[in-house]
Amino acid sequence: MAFFDFIFSLKRAVDIINNLDASKFPLLLSRITQAMQTAVPNEKAFSSEEEEKLQVSLGLEKSDVNLLLESTTFIIEQAAYYMTKPSVLQRHLSDTLKLNEDKCDAFVNVWISSAKGIVEHLRKRSLFPAQLEDVRWSLNLQTASDAQTKQVIPKAVFQFGLKTDENICDNVTIGFTHKELYEFYKHLETIQSQLDELH
Repeated sequence: MAFFDFIFSLKRAVDIINNLDASKFPLLLSRITQAMQTAVPNEKAFSSEEEEKLQVSLGLEKSDVNLLLESTTFIIEQAAYYMTKPSVLQRHLSDTLKLNEDKCDAFVNVWISSAKGIVEHLRKRSLFPAQLEDVRWSLNLQTASDAQTKQVIPKAVFQFGLKTDENICDNVTIGFTHKELYEFYKHLETIQSQLDELH
């Protein structure tokens, strides 16, 4: 259900963006991308008072202004996360999201001028609430529950030490059978090859 809510919200956001005044949208984008280069994590580009002024200026309801700001920020963050080339961003916005040409151009222009600063700023902070700090592992042998069987099942146990931006530490322990560990390894290899392609 959450996925369909997201798709509906994105379609609604595209309608809102397409109907915005072509002269006001680049200014809005510029303000958002400036904030993305300087703001502390979770700090919004516009204050509550400024959002109220935006409602009047753009002729939108409060919920639509929130959706506009969240969706626009999301699009730019995705471009940064995937290090999207301007031509690819243009094609995606036009063909996939169905944004009007003037809105696509506004996104691409602001991306060309702000991409380096946004990516550098995002690198300094995590997009995720916790980061991997430490990995410990051990091999455990588990006997089958049926007393008749003397089967021993090896299990790899990993303890991942996680640290949040607030320096709060937490440990997550996960056990893998041989088959599960092999599947996990294959996923890690895929991730590694994708990371290698980016360098």
